[in-house]
Amino acid sequence: MPRKSLAVRLEETKATLELWKVAGLEGDRSALFLRDMIIRMERNRGLSAGQRKYVDSLIDQGAPVVHNKELTDRIQAASIVPGMEGCAEALSDFAFKLSKGWNLSPKQQVFLDNMLAQADQLKETGLAELSESDKELVEGLFRHCRRQSGYYWQHRPGAHRAYEAAQRELERHSTITERTLARFKNSNKSVTRRFESPRHAAGHLAYCRRDAAMIMSAPYFDEYGRLVQDVLVNGELKTVSEDKIGKRRSRA
Repeated sequence: MPRKSLAVRLEETKATLELWKVAGLEGDRSALFLRDMIIRMERNRGLSAGQRKYVDSLIDQGAPVVHNKELTDRIQAASIVPGMEGCAEALSDFAFKLSKGWNLSPKQQVFLDNMLAQADQLKETGLAELSESDKELVEGLFRHCRRQSGYYWQHRPGAHRAYEAAQRELERHSTITERTLARFKNSNKSVTRRFESPRHAAGHLAYCRRDAAMIMSAPYFDEYGRLVQDVLVNGELKTVSEDKIGKRRSRA
């Protein structure tokens, strides 16, 4: 088959893109690809062999064929449910694959089913408000995270993503979904555990180095994001870091 000229391929690509627009799929990845290739060709920039092959396959296909339309419509609807913003990209990927007739692996199917179930629950119940305890923890963890350096986050990219996701949801909805909250707490596991399950409850006796101390408060976050407790030492009320309180007298 003789190789198509640039002008012929350009006209055929434009005609194919119109078919996608008529079908209401101008936002589909393939349609966006066609649009980008049109721009390249109009600027007289060459296409790679792979780009030419894909463009020609879409031209030969003609009007778009959408597989699993009912399911892909459900996925697209789930992606815009308030509280599902963090899953929107993954849902879009699944919708694209299924619309092309591709199969999902068992793990992918379970992941998709869980996200759809989460979206259904959010549509039915709406976003739940944070409990006072979770609100205090989240605000404290935000202060704790703001203290960290770029070097700290460079070695904890997953924790940084969880922090940013929690920030976005709180700013957008004034609450955080159960899924995002669980990830955020898990990424700050040590601090969360010491806040929720304190080693020293109010009213207990403990030690601040060599001095006996009465614990006067549950752990809480100070303005700098440090986990602290109020203690009574030698008749004086002090606020000390939670990790400086021990069950035994320090030898030093």
